[in-house]
Amino acid sequence: MRFERLRDEVVMAERRVETRMLRAQTNWRVLKTVWRESWTPARILAVGLAGGFLFGRARPLKKMGTVSPTRWIQLATSLSGLIATFRAKQAAESAEVAAADAGQAAAEAEETVEAVATGAPDVELTPDTPVRTVSDARRRPEAPWTGEPRPAEAATELSER
Repeated sequence: MRFERLRDEVVMAERRVETRMLRAQTNWRVLKTVWRESWTPARILAVGLAGGFLFGRARPLKKMGTVSPTRWIQLATSLSGLIATFRAKQAAESAEVAAADAGQAAAEAEETVEAVATGAPDVELTPDTPVRTVSDARRRPEAPWTGEPRPAEAATELSER
């Protein structure tokens, strides 16, 4: 009988936790909604003016005056380089993923071409299958320029021909 009582207490405690968690989530949603709705333009301006006044009175940059402005510029430059490095790394990783996907697609296409060439029975070509053809428009040479480019074209890649 003691075990059943303990089990019932645990079940009741779990229900209390779940109810309080749901209540906390609901209260959090209400708080977020009220917070967003309370930021009117007048209040934003008032907080900005008060913050600017307090920042001007505290003068934190004066207390940090031992650091020269050139040092601040060096810091900003190194931080921007760090950010650029992270972005380049992310771009390289996404390029590797894209290259792997392209390699896989090329291998699948090669297998399909080989299967069609050998007449494999597992590849079905029906009359409804669209046949993709490459247009000859991209193989034709471009027409030579007959005059100066217009001003709008002068700043684009069209003027580089």
